[in-house]
Amino acid sequence: MSSSARRIFNIVTTVVMVAIAVLILSILTILIVRNLSPKADGSLETDIRPQAADTAAPESPEPKPAKTPEPDKANAAPAIPEADVTVETDEEDSGEENAAGDADDDGDTGISEDEVTEADDAEPGETDGEDAETDETETEEAQAGPDADNESETTAETEQQDNEIQSAINSIAAKYGAAGIQVAVIKNGGIAGTYVYGDAVKGSRPMTDDSKIRVASVSKVILTMAVMRLCELGRLDIDADIGGYWGGTVRNPNHRDVPITMRQILSHTSSIIVYDYGFSADGELVRRRFLDGSCFGRSTPGSINSWNYNNYAFAALGLTVEVALDETVNALASRYLFAPLGIDAAFGSGSISDTENIVTLYTSNGSVGRSADAQRGTPGSTYPGERGEEFPGGLTISARDLAKLIATLAGGGQYGGVRLLSPESVSLMESSQGRTGGFEQCLPLRHRTNIYGESELYYHTGSNYGVYNLISYNPVTGDGVVVLTSGASGSTDSYGIYAVCGEISEYIYRNYR
Repeated sequence: MSSSARRIFNIVTTVVMVAIAVLILSILTILIVRNLSPKADGSLETDIRPQAADTAAPESPEPKPAKTPEPDKANAAPAIPEADVTVETDEEDSGEENAAGDADDDGDTGISEDEVTEADDAEPGETDGEDAETDETETEEAQAGPDADNESETTAETEQQDNEIQSAINSIAAKYGAAGIQVAVIKNGGIAGTYVYGDAVKGSRPMTDDSKIRVASVSKVILTMAVMRLCELGRLDIDADIGGYWGGTVRNPNHRDVPITMRQILSHTSSIIVYDYGFSADGELVRRRFLDGSCFGRSTPGSINSWNYNNYAFAALGLTVEVALDETVNALASRYLFAPLGIDAAFGSGSISDTENIVTLYTSNGSVGRSADAQRGTPGSTYPGERGEEFPGGLTISARDLAKLIATLAGGGQYGGVRLLSPESVSLMESSQGRTGGFEQCLPLRHRTNIYGESELYYHTGSNYGVYNLISYNPVTGDGVVVLTSGASGSTDSYGIYAVCGEISEYIYRNYR
């Protein structure tokens, strides 16, 4: 090749190489500029690697933890002063505790709101605080929008349901001429709602959730719960001969080979004579009648054929507990049942703390059956074995607090994470001792199937001085209803239950969601 040709070739090669270099530099410059441009959040992308193709599927956002509804603070159990009452921590019971509304999980991720704010402030590239705040607000609103809508809908539905139930209670109360009513609803073993109607004292004090009503024979269920707890502790035995507690022989003279036991009293089969209301239950008189056998009839103790509803026998039961343990029933019930759940109640209205909220009891004709003042002057026993009149029907309590105890039974012995009774004790109370009057007689609960829209219910009624009351619960669903009334008609339904209570209970069982 000639020198002129070689020179031309070198020039062309140089030009081509320069052009290639310029092209490469241009491409690099474009890539760098593109990757250093600001992102939407104000930060800079420093990665110069090629971007993923636009057709790639978007990354799924991390799922948010589900938010557990806040527990009902009114239902939360206080600290328990006695070691004899246990708080359930077993994982096997956690589902029941959650159902009772006492789970403490509010979806906390372990980062406080302040920590989240600090983390947001640390984001690089945030140069315009107002714009950043606006973006954050819009993002939060966009994320919270559906949840807020759902909460609003839930609140509206709850308010509508409450209004419907209150309206139904008002209508039923008016139908039966009630002066005042308290209602408590149990769902899944927890208190779901409370409702009131009318007056605690006509013309001066309306009925409220805090009003205290003498619950009549519903008292027997709560006395039995106390007895069961004491049996668990080994201090009593429902199948023991009660003569041992009274320091002598207690026998029906017509059946001397059959011991008299607490189980018989709890099932109304003790063969103790059914004395007229007002017959003295003075402790010394009860002792004398037990030991000389004069309080027994001819029926066979323990036989369902001997069934006879017996208030006097429950007065004797309460006195037996006091004599056996040298302590009043009120002291025992407070320690093992009431105090652990923050309940103000007592056998004998005058022994509760909040006597100012005692309800005057009216009869169906509008007269006073028993005034609040008269009840304040009727306390429970002041010493063990004094008298037993208040044990069969003198428990004074609000429907809300009574529902805590009934929810305990519906929950297999525990409420709000506090175990008052073992499942075995609850099962014993629910055990049939025989069928009579269309129901299974339990201890002292009654049991029916296919009632008020429920597959089954355990229940107990109570009436005296113009009150007509009903407690009931379904052990399968954990649902229940407490109805306490004053001044209503005492007419009964096809189940032999006071109609005013039955209609309210059925409406709630069928309609409460």
